Amino acid sequence: MANMKCELYTAANDENPLPLYINDRPLRPRTLPNPKPDQRFSLKNIFSAIEYVGEVELTIDATHTDGLSPSLSFPGLGSDKNPLAIGVEGGVSEIGHRANKTYHSVDFERLVEGTEQRPAARPTIPCAAGSELHGRLGLEDNLKMGIVASSMNDLSVWPGNASNPGAGSSVGNEYTAGRIHAVVDFTTTTRVSGGPNWELTHFVGPNSNSGLFNHKREALNQLTFTFIPICIRDKYRGTKGKEGRWEYSPSLPYGTPAWANYLSPCSKISPQTKSRALSDAHQTNIMSLDNIRLRDF
Repeated sequence: MANMKCELYTAANDENPLPLYINDRPLRPRTLPNPKPDQRFSLKNIFSAIEYVGEVELTIDATHTDGLSPSLSFPGLGSDKNPLAIGVEGGVSEIGHRANKTYHSVDFERLVEGTEQRPAARPTIPCAAGSELHGRLGLEDNLKMGIVASSMNDLSVWPGNASNPGAGSSVGNEYTAGRIHAVVDFTTTTRVSGGPNWELTHFVGPNSNSGLFNHKREALNQLTFTFIPICIRDKYRGTKGKEGRWEYSPSLPYGTPAWANYLSPCSKISPQTKSRALSDAHQTNIMSLDNIRLRDF
């Protein structure tokens, strides 16, 4: 949890400029003026302007197998003409399985400081200090890909009927513009075996191939998240124009997706909008995991 929060906080506050492309092949960078720091196309500026909420689902599933596998053999018995070998094998094993699944809501107002509410505490040490879920999760890459792709997508805007929870859309929420969804998983297998091995002329000791005892641990660590844009934050003052489009002052940062101007100011949406978006994100996460299970099956 600490590592996930660290990566989310660090990514949402990243000030490095994102690439902005002309919507044509081959992808060519757009020439931009040198904007003020708060107008640059960066994750921090986008999340300072657009309020995203969503859910993170964390699954930790581990199977432990411990056992003893003794085997004895007595070769070289009998005569050369009639050789004789006797073998004895046995096994005792114990398998334990533990699965934990937790759900966590994420409000980007708590990640990127604004005037709406008190932000979460800033991480005090660098992220990614270990392996598996303790290591680099790549959340920043997923957020960057989602925002850059959204900035190129001007096909998801229907004047007066923008598809997002805060715009009063009649289009199903599964088509929400700007949604960012990803599944990150780590599967690790640890195996240890050993024990005494003896080999005499007429006797081979316990399990000379793999050892007397064995231990195996298989772990599936999975992080699934869905983030949904719902409104424009209080830093920007909006005036509603024709066909449901809002004009904001100051102007939204360079690279802000075209559909953002069809989002209402956060002060204009109902308190239930955020709850509906969280519920929608939860359903998306569940459907995604169901699809993964069916594919693997």
